[in-house]
Amino acid sequence: MIAAELAGDLARRFASGSDETAALSAFRQEHPELRFYACSEDDIPPRLSPWLSVDGVGVYLIDASEHCMSLTRDPEHACGLVFALEAEE
Repeated sequence: MIAAELAGDLARRFASGSDETAALSAFRQEHPELRFYACSEDDIPPRLSPWLSVDGVGVYLIDASEHCMSLTRDPEHACGLVFALEAEE
């Protein structure tokens, strides 16, 4: 399970940094039981909405309980986070 508080804290850290790769690497070291990815919101299907939205970053939950990974809205089944940078308007 992934707590909303943890996801929000990580999203704020991700949003405040300039080096996405370094942020993801730090998150993986701090939370080796979780998976972390980053992308643009354009890479996420428009029919999906973020689980959380923090400081210009949409946070999506990863579910790998089936054969293929997918996005979920259920934190009980989540094994990781996708940070999607929201486009500036």
